[in-house]
Amino acid sequence: MPAKAKPGTKAMNKKRDADPNGRQRLLACSMNLFAEKGFDGVTVRDIAKAANVSVGLLNHHFGSKEGLRQAVDNHVIEQFEEVISDGNAPAAGGEALYNWLEGWIGRHSEEWENTVVYMRRALLEDSDWGGQLFQRFFQIARTSIDRMDADGSIRPEVDRLWLPFLFVYLELGTLLLAPHIQRVLGKSGFDRVLWRRRYKAYLDLITRGIAPPEKLEELLRQQVSRP
Repeated sequence: MPAKAKPGTKAMNKKRDADPNGRQRLLACSMNLFAEKGFDGVTVRDIAKAANVSVGLLNHHFGSKEGLRQAVDNHVIEQFEEVISDGNAPAAGGEALYNWLEGWIGRHSEEWENTVVYMRRALLEDSDWGGQLFQRFFQIARTSIDRMDADGSIRPEVDRLWLPFLFVYLELGTLLLAPHIQRVLGKSGFDRVLWRRRYKAYLDLITRGIAPPEKLEELLRQQVSRP
């Protein structure tokens, strides 16, 4: 027979669950626990205990541990989707775009360390969790490129198959290699100054390349002449 609840347990749970911040704590705690231990290494009781709520409240808001993880995934992906969905974001490079990115960094910098660890854990796991997150992130890159294509911002000869993957490599490289980058640079690649500088280098590479005009013409001729 299941153990009976201790006297007052239900009342205590109701009091804890009445906290309007319970849902947000569940999201924050599950994000940290999934990042630290992986999805399979955490139980609903672990999450509820960390958030100081009952398992019942977790089920009420999210239905299950899987539903909670999907909610965390949505929260993480929304940060990246904001880059392409914000109608106020400047379409071209230049100081206006960098200032907009500075604002984006400011809005997300407080929890960004947790986002980085969560994404890295998920993407490096050979599981549906990482696979689904990658597909959603890839779709963000794909949508961004489609918009650039529609604006005439991509040369006709650029490979549309691989371009979204190159975007993904550039965006996720700092995230996946964060510990190694910090050892080389002596600080996080998401340090405010380095973050802004990285985006400048990244956008310059995407929009203009690195070869000077005369060298670019030579490289293009060589490419065309190859069998």
